[in-house]
Amino acid sequence: MDESVIKRLIKICGEENVKTAPAEIYPYSTDASVHRNMPDVVVRPTDKDQVVEIVKLANEKMIPIVPRGAGTALCGHSVPIKGGIVITFQAMDKIIEINVRDLYCVVQPGIICDDLNAALKPHNFFFPPDPGSSHSCTIGGMVIANASGQRAIKYGATRDYVMGLEVVLPTGMVTWFGARTIKDASGLQMARLFVGSEGTLGLITEVTLKIVPRPQKTASAVATFKTLDDAARCVGEIIAYPLVPARMEL
Repeated sequence: MDESVIKRLIKICGEENVKTAPAEIYPYSTDASVHRNMPDVVVRPTDKDQVVEIVKLANEKMIPIVPRGAGTALCGHSVPIKGGIVITFQAMDKIIEINVRDLYCVVQPGIICDDLNAALKPHNFFFPPDPGSSHSCTIGGMVIANASGQRAIKYGATRDYVMGLEVVLPTGMVTWFGARTIKDASGLQMARLFVGSEGTLGLITEVTLKIVPRPQKTASAVATFKTLDDAARCVGEIIAYPLVPARMEL
C-alpha cells in the first residue's frame, strides 16, 4: 500500500490506532473460518467521524475495506481476501442509551454481547440472541451476520431486534435507517437490508436494539428417548405446544 495512504490514516486515527507490522496485523488475517489473507493495514477508529474519513479515503484510492468486530464468525466475512484496510471497531464499544420505558437500547458496534446483557440486567431486561461466542462477539458483528443462538427457537435472531442503524455508506455519507418505536409500519424496512449483509453495503456505527424483560424464573430438563426418531417427534410436539421453550437441543 502506498505510504501516503498510511500517513493519511495516521492523521485520521492517530499512530497508535494504525497497524502495519506483520506481527500486528496477522491476527486480522482470519476469523473462525478456514479463510485467510493478510490485510495491508489495520485501523482502529474511535468515533464515527474517523470512520467517515477512512471510508472517503478508501473510496478515493479505490482500496477495499473490511469491517471487523471480534473475528468470531465462521463465514469469513471479516477476512480481507483482497487485502486493503481492515477497520476494527473494538474501540467503539459504548452504551449510548438504555430506555426501558420504550424498550430499546442504543449502542456502538464494538460492544460485546455479554457486556451489553450485564448492563441490562440491573434493569431486569436483556437482549435475547445468544451465539456460542456471546462472551467475545460484538453487537456489530452479530448484526452483519444476523447471529442467533440456542434461544432462537423462542426469541428469534438478531434481525428481530434491530430497530435502527446508523450507517456510513461507501461514499462516506452517514445515514440512519429505522425508528425507535416497537411498531414501525411506514416505508421500507431499510435497516433490515443491512442485517446479514456481512459488511458489503456499509459500515455500521450505531445500533438501536429492542430489549425484552428477563423471565421471572427459568428451569431446565433433560429427556431421554429410545430412538432418534422418537426424540425428533417430541421436538415437533413441544414446538406446537403453547409454551415455547427458550432453548432446545437434540
